[in-house]
Amino acid sequence: MFTEVRHAILPLALRRLHYKDDLERTCVLIESLGRHWRDRRPFDLLIVAPTPDADLVRASLPKLARVNVTVRPESDFFSPFSRFFMLTGWFRQQIVKLHVPARLGFGGYLTLDSDVACVGDFDATTFVHEGRALSRWEPKCHHDWWRRAASLVGVAYDAGAHGLSVTPNILHGDLAAQALAHFHHRLLDPVTTLGFEVIRRLGTIPWTEYSLYTSVAELNRNLFDYHVHWDPCYFSDTQLVSEQACVWEAGDFERLVRLPKGRDPGGKFIIVQSHARIPVEQVREYCFGFAT
Repeated sequence: MFTEVRHAILPLALRRLHYKDDLERTCVLIESLGRHWRDRRPFDLLIVAPTPDADLVRASLPKLARVNVTVRPESDFFSPFSRFFMLTGWFRQQIVKLHVPARLGFGGYLTLDSDVACVGDFDATTFVHEGRALSRWEPKCHHDWWRRAASLVGVAYDAGAHGLSVTPNILHGDLAAQALAHFHHRLLDPVTTLGFEVIRRLGTIPWTEYSLYTSVAELNRNLFDYHVHWDPCYFSDTQLVSEQACVWEAGDFERLVRLPKGRDPGGKFIIVQSHARIPVEQVREYCFGFAT
């Protein structure tokens, strides 16, 4: 089902007060991909931005031989009257990560955010094992959205099971299309159906892109046709994310920057949470300080 992973999607909506930080962090991500991509063909990164932001994003990003960056506006994929534009930014980003790769016919693809950076070498087959992806998992009992998504999809909720974790992760366009198709009901398209659920459950997180993707694939019994089971993923020598090197708050950063430079991060990507308000130049120095 998976032959390679050489595409990635990044939804990017510039925040009014922090748009320079958003752009600079995206530049760090692109530079880090160029530093660590080890395939003969370029890595393809698709950035989907709100239409008013697209030109500024396109003009602000570095141009690298190893990373083919394409910026497209949301209006390329959603009609002007789509319920998509009534969703808040966070849910819009989730829909983008499923809808756009499905519409473009992606096979395996990485999901990225601007607070992600690449810290380890990889190529198109690094995360593929015997036709399935070495993705990132989490226990379902850690978040209430797993129970809500299971109810919405119509699949049994198992608190002892695991589901695909949050960004960054590796998905497949076939299962993204399958997840959205499940919510196409007569005259209601998937975005409208899911938008109604957001309104119905105001104050909660009724679904995430990963909980929908996982739950529909569980219902159709094809999740493990595409993804390696969570048990071997947790113990694999190849880890998508280095949990120990991620920065979630300023205190984490102050501790981690004291560790020796040039060490092995233990995973190919890390998250430096934007809410930690770490200056971008310090983020760049930290991300580029791991062993290559």
